[in-house]
Amino acid sequence: MISVPERSGGREATVDNSEDGSASRTLATDLMVGPSAQHSEPGYAQRLADGSYRWYQTAAKRARRAYKIMETLLLLVSASIPVSAVVSNSAVTPAILGSVTVVLAGARAVFHWQENYLRFSEAREAVEAERRLYHTWSIPYDDAETRDATLVQAVTHIEQSEMQGWLRVAVTRPSDAGSTGVRAPAQSRAGGTRSDEPV
Repeated sequence: MISVPERSGGREATVDNSEDGSASRTLATDLMVGPSAQHSEPGYAQRLADGSYRWYQTAAKRARRAYKIMETLLLLVSASIPVSAVVSNSAVTPAILGSVTVVLAGARAVFHWQENYLRFSEAREAVEAERRLYHTWSIPYDDAETRDATLVQAVTHIEQSEMQGWLRVAVTRPSDAGSTGVRAPAQSRAGGTRSDEPV
């Protein structure tokens, strides 16, 4: 019987060579360390990163969808104003369409759907990059003792940077379409809360 100590200092892996030449290997999968280790139950750091990635992915999709819908409506309503002035004998229809155009433009300025989409997408890809390094045990996630703490710090930094981006958008455009800088109600997320969930 040959005992091979595990490199992380955990239980050893035992290789039992029988007389007929066959071999059986018993590995403690929960203590194996390295890219070749089998998948175990994800810990807090991995759950945090996965939850953050899913939140940004969903938020980016919603913001992109809202932005495209709003821009399409704005184009259609704006283009219909001169047409309505020609086909209608009344000035009421063009006036109503003009008012709708102003409302749509104001909503776009208030909710920042395009900015949110770009910011959420950037944060999503940053979190995904850290997750890939973590799963492949690449630097700086090659140390079993510090990899989880490093991942938590990296995800937290990404989230804080994204929030600073939202603050810059809110502060630099405080008066657009009567915007007060007040966002939608807080949205829960792994590791914290959000206050700018796309509508």
